[in-house]
Amino acid sequence: MLNSLSSLNSEKMNKPLYFQKLDALRGVASLYVLFHNLVYGLVGLKLVSPKVKIFFAAGQEAVILFFLLSGFVIYLSFYKNPNINFSKFFIKRFRRIYFILLISLIISIFVSAFNGNLAQRFSEKELIGNLLFLQDFGRVKPGNLVNPFLGNLPLWSLSYEWWFYMMFFLAYTVLPKSKNRIYFVLTYSAICYMIFIIHPNHFCLISAYFIIWWSGVEAATIFTTYNRFTYNHLQPIFISLILMSLLAALPLQGAEELRFGYYPFLVLRHFFTALLLMFIGWIWYKNKLFMFDKLLGVFAKISPISYALYIFHYPILVQWHLRPYIPNYWLEYSLKIVVLLGLAYLTEIKLQSRIYRWIK
Repeated sequence: MLNSLSSLNSEKMNKPLYFQKLDALRGVASLYVLFHNLVYGLVGLKLVSPKVKIFFAAGQEAVILFFLLSGFVIYLSFYKNPNINFSKFFIKRFRRIYFILLISLIISIFVSAFNGNLAQRFSEKELIGNLLFLQDFGRVKPGNLVNPFLGNLPLWSLSYEWWFYMMFFLAYTVLPKSKNRIYFVLTYSAICYMIFIIHPNHFCLISAYFIIWWSGVEAATIFTTYNRFTYNHLQPIFISLILMSLLAALPLQGAEELRFGYYPFLVLRHFFTALLLMFIGWIWYKNKLFMFDKLLGVFAKISPISYALYIFHYPILVQWHLRPYIPNYWLEYSLKIVVLLGLAYLTEIKLQSRIYRWIK
């Protein structure tokens, strides 16, 4: 699932750990979510066949892949800087995630104003909640505090990502550095999910999902420790995700209706996806990542703008109504894609580097 996994010797310890294959996975995941939302809109306009939706139905699964990759990458950051304190860690994560989030909020405001419905849709509570990373996709799960700002649905995962960062620092610094460390995280996530079942709330659900993100951390720990993956190495991850999948299946017994994209089935779907992705990654690794570069290698070029693509695409491609001004649908979407790519490039490549220089 990871890199061609060449040896990691002491000389490389002084160089940045970089894995092009992780970039390829991040790039393909961001594009997949983009096409997931785009295709659903095109199907609604009868511009593409409904059969295409089947191939792009796994948008939620792509987000789970993001979580696993994020845990892996954040651990590598700590591996290079094991003595980093919380303030420096906080600043690094804040400057990476917050500036582009602010740009996405501005884009949503512009799109709503352009569409003429900003006054009806704007919510101060929603805005503040998103700035504090308290948002979630409340329509499909209970216990929600606020929805993604102005309906920009991909923002739901940012609240998870942010609080995973915060929980990681505490867990990494407090928990013992052993192969059984994951079971402490499993216990925490399991308890939080049991509380969520009884009393649905946003914080317990994020904490329940922490085991998914932490599985990426453990995978990175295994790589930097053993420079290879075996079943014995990965067994604690598999066990943890299997147990969480079983726990997530419990609420299904008393559910009045089971819907694929809604709680409680949605949570089971997420945990099982994490398990499946880890297993597929291991099998692919055992087969020397056969055909990886030919199939996915090109998507590494998307990685530098993948975050912006992920949180910009929904208001631009889905919510921005240009039909009254551009009579042709394909011309409309072509223009939207050009605007999206331009803004993503400007924000991530040109402006983000300045944020890194200004905020240290």
